[in-house]
Amino acid sequence: MNGPALWFLPFGLQGLAMAFDEFGFHRRRTVPRWEWMGHALDSLVFLACLTLPLLVAPTPPNIRLFAWMAVGSCLLITKDEFIHQRLCSGGEHWLHAVLFILHPIVLFATAFLWISIGPAAMSRIPGSALPLAAWMLLLQVVLVSGFLVFQIAYWSRHPLGEGKGPEINNAIYDKLGDRWYTATDDPVALLRAESRLRTSWVVSELQAHFGDRPLAILDVACGGGFLANPLAQAGHAVTGIDLSTDSLEVARRHDSSRSVTYLPMDARRLSFPDGQFDVVCMMDFLEHLVERDEVIQEAARVLKPGGWFFFHTFNRTPLSWLIAIKGVEWSVKNTPENMHVYELFLKPSELMTICARHGLNIEVIRGVRPQVFTWAFLGMLFTARVSDSFQFVFTRSHTIGYCGRARKMA
Repeated sequence: MNGPALWFLPFGLQGLAMAFDEFGFHRRRTVPRWEWMGHALDSLVFLACLTLPLLVAPTPPNIRLFAWMAVGSCLLITKDEFIHQRLCSGGEHWLHAVLFILHPIVLFATAFLWISIGPAAMSRIPGSALPLAAWMLLLQVVLVSGFLVFQIAYWSRHPLGEGKGPEINNAIYDKLGDRWYTATDDPVALLRAESRLRTSWVVSELQAHFGDRPLAILDVACGGGFLANPLAQAGHAVTGIDLSTDSLEVARRHDSSRSVTYLPMDARRLSFPDGQFDVVCMMDFLEHLVERDEVIQEAARVLKPGGWFFFHTFNRTPLSWLIAIKGVEWSVKNTPENMHVYELFLKPSELMTICARHGLNIEVIRGVRPQVFTWAFLGMLFTARVSDSFQFVFTRSHTIGYCGRARKMA
């Protein structure tokens, strides 16, 4: 390539490919919140690389800085491939491959144009005296800036694209069978570990406040009975409901007390009279459906005045996405697609608002996180299996997950 205009060719090709990707493929499929935010971050870092040559002269230290920024930008654009592998068609994958090839070429061409201008030309005030290469660098910055503004403005109003977004996969619990209690190569092993922490806390809270008095307890979305069965063993009258009849059968087989009443029932339409239960529990359930308002309203309805509502769910934060969704996908075998959907995670302030609307006052919130820097945690990273010694712990931070207790106002 001999002239500056020819060095600008890769940028033009990249622009066409990005436009086709953005206005073609992205409009025809779902773009989850974290994907469009990742795309905007890519554009921002790319823009920083393109802007640097307009601000400083091409001295050796500045060229080295540009090189490091360019390498970072090239690596950053690959981060969303974990999302793309699930959502993209073959044609979009091919287009991404072309973009991955063009990206470093464009950055190399930018460096060539920058160096060709020289320190003296870069110090001029923009105007007619600017050389063609400088005008081309300025045009790159303007175009990428405009594209970044479009990404933020459009996708912040359409965070899930024109579709409904990925639907959570609740059918996975129908296929577990006794693996509810035995599997180490499935995320249900993490649920078991988390349940050990929460169950111990719930049982101790009830003992501390109510003593040995048997309580009428409803466990909503009880699954394999991780909470309902220990509560029954502690002497309480427990009813467990779930839409998965297979899970209910597993829970029934593992009920050593033979006292739990397991019923197939929709939590949005409970068939119990008002004020029947002393305690209602919803563990790992609120992030599995859209109608949180309905199920909490029903929970409040069947609670006695002064009754307790226990809950556990995930906060909607970047760290919870990284740990509870991507971390599980990367580190545990047989993690099903859409086991969790980030948009359904619930901020504590949102849960407080819903509870207050239905006469429930949240009195306790405790953060929950996996215990890291242990042999069990490291073993999971290397083997993709969850040992029985894996543990969760309470923490002051609610950034990942949190459980708590609310009281129905009299």
